[in-house]
Amino acid sequence: MTPVKARPPAFSQHEFRAALGMFATGVTIVTARNAAGGLVGLTANSFNSVSLAPPLVLWSLSRQAGSMAAFSTGSHYAINILAADQKLLADRFALRGADRFADVVFTEGAGGAPLLARRRRHV
Repeated sequence: MTPVKARPPAFSQHEFRAALGMFATGVTIVTARNAAGGLVGLTANSFNSVSLAPPLVLWSLSRQAGSMAAFSTGSHYAINILAADQKLLADRFALRGADRFADVVFTEGAGGAPLLARRRRHV
């Protein structure tokens, strides 16, 4: 299997800074694929910006986490920033043993990392 090379970001340093500036504190769902191609995801509130150039962020995972192997050996992951009305989704991805991706709409990002769709509420 040929490793996928990182591509330059599709956003400017100014856009990255503006996006991070709007995220004061909150919850994210980090998603990836394991070595067998299975979906992996978890709720993380340890998300922080590290650097604008290059654009880097940080999130933390316990060494005992069941998904540690997928994240430590995988090539790509996605950080999905949640809206306030996505609390139930955050709760689901925090549960052990739950089918976290049941009925969750997503598209595939780089390396197959799931990008969670934002469901729009109808008024």
